[in-house]
Amino acid sequence: MRCLELLPALRVNLFFLFLFFLLSPVSFGAEVFLRGHSRVSGQEVTLGEIADIKGTSVEKELLSSIRVVDSPPPCRERVISKEDIAREIADYLRENGISVKEIAIKGAERVSITSVCLVIDGDHIRKLIENFFKKNYPQYEVISVPDLNVKLPYNRYEEHLSLDYLGRNSARFVYEITVNGKTVKKFWIPVRVERKVKVVVAVKPIPRGSVITSDEVSLKSVVESKARGGTDNISSIVGATARRDFLPGDVITKSGIIPNFAVRRNQPVRVVYRSGAIRVELLGIALQDGVVGNIIKVKNPSTGKVLLCRVTGNGLVEFVSR
Repeated sequence: MRCLELLPALRVNLFFLFLFFLLSPVSFGAEVFLRGHSRVSGQEVTLGEIADIKGTSVEKELLSSIRVVDSPPPCRERVISKEDIAREIADYLRENGISVKEIAIKGAERVSITSVCLVIDGDHIRKLIENFFKKNYPQYEVISVPDLNVKLPYNRYEEHLSLDYLGRNSARFVYEITVNGKTVKKFWIPVRVERKVKVVVAVKPIPRGSVITSDEVSLKSVVESKARGGTDNISSIVGATARRDFLPGDVITKSGIIPNFAVRRNQPVRVVYRSGAIRVELLGIALQDGVVGNIIKVKNPSTGKVLLCRVTGNGLVEFVSR
């Protein structure tokens, strides 16, 4: 079989003669069978990724490495014709001064090339960040994360998430994607967060006008913006009357109840004074309404002095030293 020398100084007509041989259906020293569709990764598409090659080991190695076209963007498709592929092969051999036998290109007239597609969506990244807070900062709750959508032309990747900054209502993360130990994508992700506080919430429906019982409420961690007006003092809520309807999960706000005052303003109360083993009781007049646990002012009618006392029961308070 006649050999064809491909040198940089080839004349144009000789080059197209070589191209004719490439596209010829007759049997030659090496044969390239194009596949109709191929999935590829990386930045460039080589002949070995889109074709089956027959020939000597040297010919197969050489032809397989020839760049045919740039890869399409991740998750996209590109189509290249058999003629364009033949031209790329001929250009490569000519530019590198390589002498080979004539090559036959067979198979599909047009090759569809799809870039490998890995999609990392916003939901995945949000879950990573939420899990990070649950594990490391449970006193925070994630409010919002930007909706990222990352497409990668790789079969596998590694991801790394690290906290760059954390404030009262905001945080910033570094999200890095690596392939074979090399960084291919890196993002700085701003996140809105809120601290959580414990407040009394309804665990059952509480109708307006009903007296709140202990089995209808519990302490729960809630973000600060939803906890406004709430309290962590269950005893101040139990026994109170609901001013409005509360659904399970609703924060029981002070403005939403009529307190069950254990002590009423201008009403007599028993004042208990303790000092070690000594316990003294005296009569006082409450200057403020108070529920159990509240600290209110109480007047000693005998001396006219105003005392600070903690409400401990119905009509009962205990002196609090200053």
